[in-house]
This record gives sequence, structure tokens and C-alpha cells, in this order.
Amino acid sequence: MIKLFSDRSHYDAAHRNQLAELLRPYWKEEPFTDIQRQEMYGLAPDDFCLVGELAQADLAVLPLTWNYYLGRREIATAQKFITAARRAGRPVLSGVSGDEGVTVPAEFDDIFVVRASGYRSRRRKRQLAQPVFFDDPWRRYPEYETYERPEGAGAKPTVGFCGQASVGMLKPVVDVIRTFWRNCQYRLGQRLEEPQPLGSPARLRARSLQTLRASSRVQPEFVIRSKYRAGASDAAAREKTTREFYANLAGTDYTLCVRGGGNFSKRLYETLAMGRIPLLVDTDCVLPFEPELAWGDYIVRVDQAELATLPDRVAEHFARAGVAGLAAQKQKGRELWARDLTFGGFHRRLAWHILKTA
Repeated sequence: MIKLFSDRSHYDAAHRNQLAELLRPYWKEEPFTDIQRQEMYGLAPDDFCLVGELAQADLAVLPLTWNYYLGRREIATAQKFITAARRAGRPVLSGVSGDEGVTVPAEFDDIFVVRASGYRSRRRKRQLAQPVFFDDPWRRYPEYETYERPEGAGAKPTVGFCGQASVGMLKPVVDVIRTFWRNCQYRLGQRLEEPQPLGSPARLRARSLQTLRASSRVQPEFVIRSKYRAGASDAAAREKTTREFYANLAGTDYTLCVRGGGNFSKRLYETLAMGRIPLLVDTDCVLPFEPELAWGDYIVRVDQAELATLPDRVAEHFARAGVAGLAAQKQKGRELWARDLTFGGFHRRLAWHILKTA
């Protein structure tokens, strides 16, 4: 069991959206049992416990995200907590939220920072990538529990995508203008969120889809939306589009994964959870536990500068793997997600990684 220390005086329920992820299962407004914690978060009673004294702890957890401390100008509050942990010789885990993320002051480079967003080329030594958490899709749609190719699948690899992708020019232009303005605000000290490249993620998705569609080496299975979730505005429409999304994943070998507003892809984790192989367009991404975790064993990764090679890379991977190898890799990816990329699995591995490397 790993013993955690934090300081609840930092926290107020009005800012729960900025609460450190690892504290969410433990800091509840109403009583929460071990059974509920295991069911909702995948945390067993002997995984973690909260202790009242820093000297008793293995790991100190900064209560709120850096977005909160920087945005409310409460860096001194965070600094006091971190200084106490340093004096006690305890490693500190902290977090950054949001698609774009914020920059942790350089004076705190010795603490561990987890975030979904980020760039490999700018990554600090103790910055770690966090996956996106969601419920197990196989529990919701058990009919998709298979690693085998669908009956009647042809000799070509099938590549899926279901989602929003712009093929016109208006949205990419708007994306670039919006990003330019936000970057200017950051440089002027009027915005906390980090600057982003001026390219349009929607346009990058569209170009990737067009490249795959134009090739004779792959079988594209695309459901292109002009709006997020096809503009679903009620529960029935959301359920319909969700089912269509997972049906598209289930019916293909590979799924195209391209960054969104932040430099990460939720779809990558959803693809692994469905027992399928992510085809990641790499935009200088940081993936969880890399380089310790050999991501090349689980995904097909193509640099955005080599977009034209997408179909060839998929076809070559498919030919090397064969039917049995493809099924084995799908299973391996699903097992990786269940073990290390769910809420409980990720935080167990994260905590041991920090204790080992601190």
C-alpha cells in the first residue's frame, strides 16, 4: 500500500474540477466505501491510503492543479506545500489540466507533473503523460468483445474513423486565427494556457483521411461528421452517435488517431480499450511511461511530416503481422489499456514509477 499525504485546506468543492486526479476517489463530499471506490475508479483497498502526517507518507500530492494555483495567484500556497515535502524528503506529484495546459514555474522542476497535453521536444525531465480516462466500452457494448477480424473482411487492412473532420477552408482558417490570437495573449501575459502551433488539427485530420482514402492499399471505413457528435443535443442522439463511434472501431483493424485542441488523442486510448490498433499521426506527442513503455509494440506511429506514407505504413504492418499476429497485437493493446491506462491502473504504475525514480 502506498501512503499519500495532501492538505485538504487547499480544497473547496467549488473547484473540484481542479482537484488532483489521485485525490478524487478519496476526497468526497459524502461517505464513499472501498467497494464504490473499486467499482468507479478501479482502486483496491490496498492500493493507496491517505495519512495525516507528511512523515508517514511515501508520496506527497499537491491538492489542486497548477491551473488553479497560477490562475488564482496562489503560487505561494503551492510553494509552502512543496517546501515542506522537500524538507521531509518526499517526492511530490502534481497535475496540469486542460487541453492546452499551463507551464509550471521552473523553480519546481524537481517535482513530478502529469498532464494529458504536452510536446516531446519541450518535455521537462519529470513531466509525465496522463491518458484520458473513461468507462470500459466492452462493459457497455459486450457484443464487440473480440480480437478477430469481422467475418468477410477482405485481404486489405481496414482503417476506421468516426468523428469530426473539416475538408473546407473556413474552419482551418478560423483555427489558425484563434490560435494566433491566443498565443499573442499568452506572450502578453493575458492568458495562462500554453501557446500552440498555428496548424489546424481539423485540417490535419482531413488530410490524413484523404491520404488513406486515395490509396488502394487500405480499405477505409470512415464516418465523417461536420459537427462534434453530429450535433447531438439530447441523450438519445448522444447514445446513437456513441454506438456508431464504437461500432466503427469494432469493425476495423486500425483506427486513425489525430490530436484535437490539445496535443493528445483520446481516440488512441479508446482504440486500445476496444482491442484495436491505433494509427497515430505523431505531432510531437508524449505518451504515458515513454520511453520505458515500448509503444511501438502497440500502435502504428507516423510522423506528421510523413503523412503521405500512412497507407504504406499500415499495409506493411498488416502484411508483417498476418491474421494471427494482428489478433495478438489487438489483445496486447487491450491488456495494456486495462492494466496501465485505466484510472486505477495508471495511478498504480505512476506512483511506483515516481517512488522508483525520485
